[in-house]
Amino acid sequence: MMKTYSKIVMNGEKCYREFHEDTGFYGQTTLTEQELTEQLLLEITKEIIEIDNGEVDKAISTIPDQNQREIVQRYLEYLERIAESF
Repeated sequence: MMKTYSKIVMNGEKCYREFHEDTGFYGQTTLTEQELTEQLLLEITKEIIEIDNGEVDKAISTIPDQNQREIVQRYLEYLERIAESF
């Protein structure tokens, strides 16, 4: 079951507290918006993908056939455009 949180604003300060729907009680921890965001991102992130463009370019340059290098480079440029559109 997905966790739910209540947003609590006291004196203009926002904080969040987990609400347990099965028990009807709140959790003990109060989180700032930043802390909650970081926690939720950690929980939903499946994997971290790191890309080093220099390493990619170096790997492409090792492909012996010029035509195949160009095919891979064009495909990589296509993927980058798709990623930027999100």
